[in-house]
Amino acid sequence: MAAKCPECGCELKIWNVKAECPKCGANIPNHQWEERLESDANTAERAFAQFHYKLANFKSAVVGSKLRIARLILTFAPLIALVLPLYSFKLTLPFYSGEKTVSFLTFVLDYLLETDIGSVLKLIGGEVVGDAALMVVIACVLLLLAVVCGVLNFFVLLLAGIKLKYVFNVVLNAISTVCWAIAAIFFVQFSSICTTLGGGIVTECNIGIGFLVGVALFLVNLALNIVVGKGLRKQLNEQPSMEEFIENEIAELRQPK
Repeated sequence: MAAKCPECGCELKIWNVKAECPKCGANIPNHQWEERLESDANTAERAFAQFHYKLANFKSAVVGSKLRIARLILTFAPLIALVLPLYSFKLTLPFYSGEKTVSFLTFVLDYLLETDIGSVLKLIGGEVVGDAALMVVIACVLLLLAVVCGVLNFFVLLLAGIKLKYVFNVVLNAISTVCWAIAAIFFVQFSSICTTLGGGIVTECNIGIGFLVGVALFLVNLALNIVVGKGLRKQLNEQPSMEEFIENEIAELRQPK
């Protein structure tokens, strides 16, 4: 597409290298420079006002009150449950007898990363230990889902704060709470099967405090997001819209000092 003079519309040839139009003599690079400069200034002012609006919302949603600061800090609290005992069992073998304790962290490092998925699927299909293997696999999947939702909760809290939103944080914490609690139920079923079919090898299975602490901390986060969410919703309804804020901000910037 050939270039044209913005003043008269004359089609410019490749050899027209001068700044002036060969037909009307208008200076092409400086054509309507004042209007273009004003347009760029308006664009910059609107961009700055929009950024100011989002930043104000972000600061208010994340650290705007003691309750909101507590919500941010306690987002990391469920991490405590990752290092607490989730499950323990006693083994009685001819040349070994002792108790093994498993936390979520040791489960990931010592078992999940070393597990052959194919072997686990074969165990699930077994007639003797199939039910026990299925129970523990479901419980582990639920634990992983709870942790993933817990991690996402932090990032969503930051992103949602720009628009004073909170619903997704409530959903994520609800999912984490339910998954963590149901995982404990599956581990109870797994324990029952293990002690029944252990042949005297697995003599005792116990659920650890990590499940109770995890559910409690996820519930605290859930409650905080619901309470904070009510304030965010009220604030969103009372404050001016982004467009109104931008117009007011631009008007203030243009006032003579």
